[in-house]
This record gives sequence, C-alpha cells and structure tokens, in this order.
Amino acid sequence: MDPICHTLVGAVLGQTGLERKTRYSRVTLIIAANLPDIDVVAHAMGDTASYAFRRGITHGIPALVVLPFLLAAAVWAFGHRRPPASTGPPLSFQGLLLLSVIGVVSHPVLDWMNTYGMRWLMPIVDRWYYGDTLFIIDWIAWAILGGGLLAALRVSSEHVAWFRRPACISLLTFSAYIAMNYAFTQSAERAALVALAEDPPVRLLASPVPFDPLRREIVLEYPEEYRFADYRAFTGFAQRQRVVDRGDPQHLAVARTSLDGRRFLHWARFPYSLITTRDGSPKLVIADARYVPDIENPRLDGFAVLTLDAPTD
Repeated sequence: MDPICHTLVGAVLGQTGLERKTRYSRVTLIIAANLPDIDVVAHAMGDTASYAFRRGITHGIPALVVLPFLLAAAVWAFGHRRPPASTGPPLSFQGLLLLSVIGVVSHPVLDWMNTYGMRWLMPIVDRWYYGDTLFIIDWIAWAILGGGLLAALRVSSEHVAWFRRPACISLLTFSAYIAMNYAFTQSAERAALVALAEDPPVRLLASPVPFDPLRREIVLEYPEEYRFADYRAFTGFAQRQRVVDRGDPQHLAVARTSLDGRRFLHWARFPYSLITTRDGSPKLVIADARYVPDIENPRLDGFAVLTLDAPTD
C-alpha cells in the first residue's frame, strides 16, 4: 500500500489503547508501520534495481524479526536522553518492542494485498506472493482509517471497552473491507473461468482498480497472447476486444542474458515483448501486462517497461 495508508494504520493503532504501553508509543507505531519501506533507496540505483530489491529483504520474515529490535532500541536510546515525562506511561523497552513488532508486521501484510506482490521469505527464498485484493492507493481505506483517527482524537476512550473505541471500530471496518475485496477478487476469477470454460486460460489475474472496489480488470494468459476482460458487481464478466501478442519466446531468453533483464523478468508476472526502433536502432522492449496492456503504443521507458538493445540477428 501507499505511505499514507501505512501511516494511517500506525496512527490508528496508536489510539486503540496501545499508547498506554510506553512513552513514544504513537511515534513508534507510525515509524514501525513505514519502516520496511527503507528499501525505497533502491530507486536511486535505477528501475531494475528497484524491481530486484523492493518488497524483498526488508519485508521478509527475517526482517520482521530484526527491524522491531532495531527500532525499539533506537527509540529507547533516544528516550533515555530526554527528561522523564511528568505524566503518561514510563519508557519501557518491552513496550516499545511490542509496538514495533505490531507496526512492522502490519506493513508487509498490507503490501501483500496488491498485485505488485510481496516476498515473504526473503532473503532465504526469492519468491513473489500476491494477494490481488486492494489497489495500491485506495481512497476508501484512507476514509475508513482517517475517519477513525479523527474520531479517536476527538472522543476520549480511556474508560471505554476496546471494541467501542473509534480506532478499534476503524480497524475492524478496514479488516472487513479487505475481506470483502478478497472475496470479490475470488468471485471475479471464478466468473472468468466459468465464462471461458470452453477456452480456459493458462493463468489469470483479477486486478483491483483505482476508485471502484466493485470492478476488476482481468488479464487472461494464453500460450501466444494475453486477452483482457472486466468484471463488475452488477453486470458480471465481459471480455474486451484487445489482444496482446506475447512475442517471440527467444526475446525473453535474450533478455535473461543481461542483469537488467533477469531482474525485470523475475519481477514481471505477465511479460510480453516486441522489437521496435528508437533513434534509428532496434530495441527489444519487454513489458508486464499487469500494468502496460497496450502493444499498439508501447512506452519505451517507465514503470513496468524494460528497453534493451535488440540482438543484431
């Protein structure tokens, strides 16, 4: 998910009663909820480095063990240099560690919800896992979490049962929203398989879209092409006319001879290729149909597109 969603989750968690565990509880939860994204520095090394490192070593299970200890130790060291507070809970390393674990774990769980995917077992096993449940920027998630945070800041819940606290209600509603979207994705995939029973795809993806949780864009993989469809809550499955040729399989073999090609193809879920000309020289362009489903006007640069020098033969 996007940084706003992660930050809101950390902030809302800090209004559920967890803030009574230790000093600096709220700031610890907010930092922890964003901490695995320290791998964003990979962007500075180029697009393919980003594909290789993002949502990997800082998001995997080993990191989920190490990062909370590092954050708790840093906040504890900072807190001991500050004068003790006259009110509120005392500084507690155990409390900081608990909050760090909760915040850090929330991050990859939410990232797994997207079509981009998550690598839970890094650096032990470099394998992608996909939830295909939420679009990476979800305004409804913002509204649920932001509304809960505003209500929690305005309404005292010190002596209120946990399930009646605005922050807890917000998190429960958000969880229900995630469950609804997961079920809708499964419904879209089943509807596609039923509609295409006589010509079933090799694989398919029912992808969430921005602004509309009751719609899925479907990528259908066939041996030589990708087809596309839509699934809507009230109108059902409808296949589009667009077809994307997957290209010559040897193109991908050529791409794998380069580091950039190997990185991109390990990340790409539905890759396709074409040979085109740019500045008078032939180029091998590889794109991922998850994000670039248009072969007629291919982008030679940008997200989900890799451009390499084409082989002379």
